[in-house]
Amino acid sequence: MPSDGTSHSDAMRLLSAQARYARYTADACGFTFRSLDGADGYLFEVRDGARVATFAAGAGTPYALNDARAASIARDKAFCAEVLRQAGVPVVPGRMFFVTKRWFEMRGPGREPEDALAFAAAAEYPIFCKPLSASNGLYAEVVESADAFADYVARVAREHFAILVQPYVRAGEHRVFVLNGKALFSYAKVSPQVIGDGRRSLHELVASLSRDAEAPALKARGRDPHGHLLAAEDVPREGDAIVLEGPANRAAGGGANALRDGATEAMSRVALDAATAVGLSLAAVDLFDLVEQGLAVIEVNSNPMIATLEDAGRWDLIEKIWRANFEAAFR
Repeated sequence: MPSDGTSHSDAMRLLSAQARYARYTADACGFTFRSLDGADGYLFEVRDGARVATFAAGAGTPYALNDARAASIARDKAFCAEVLRQAGVPVVPGRMFFVTKRWFEMRGPGREPEDALAFAAAAEYPIFCKPLSASNGLYAEVVESADAFADYVARVAREHFAILVQPYVRAGEHRVFVLNGKALFSYAKVSPQVIGDGRRSLHELVASLSRDAEAPALKARGRDPHGHLLAAEDVPREGDAIVLEGPANRAAGGGANALRDGATEAMSRVALDAATAVGLSLAAVDLFDLVEQGLAVIEVNSNPMIATLEDAGRWDLIEKIWRANFEAAFR
């Protein structure tokens, strides 16, 4: 926590989480912080005297540690996966398809919406689908059938141009945060869940969950402690923890467990290899622990939120990240 309670209070009033972290660190460094869009804080500047750096959060990225070339590769999930494969980094397999015919004349055949539907007709279900460039778990969904896939394509095409289709994996999920060639911290991701009361349906239980306003909708579909799949209309038994299927992102209702400094040797090695392959100095590398098959990278995030650290009270790590970010921005 900051030594100056007033400055911490001022920082907490900013709506942008990254602005709060920058303000906190600026105070610790003796720098001057100024929001350029009032109480929102999605555009702000930090001065160390003669030098000034401007940062954009929200739809932008505040991390000066990553150059645009590397960040653009990480932002495209299919491009990033191919870069990792070429570098020999284990990655979850997948197929990329376009969900709109826009600009089709600028690309080769075989990945158009009709190709996606043909693929879906012969696919082994369930599968996992997500847009190439979305974040916070938006449109990251488990799809159970060809009809459901066609519906998914129609919905996602309203906002995105392409998707990545992967096999559905049930395995432990972890995040390793890489900073300047080292694993700074890591934690296990926890999927969202509800507890049955013997009265309400799974749909009703999911609808009663409190979530962030911008969080994607949770599907009323999950598995009970015995691994049985429950549909929306099923009534879970009292006391049963139903793990909802879908992304384990914090924004999607998931959580974090076993937050620790650094990472295991195996996870650290894979995460560092992934960040190096893409060219990122700062990255959040999400991994599946497939046990016998080993670790596999799910994706590499070049613009990660670090609200999990705020939740855990790890302002020391927040400060370390933003001190490094100021150093990169002031070069």
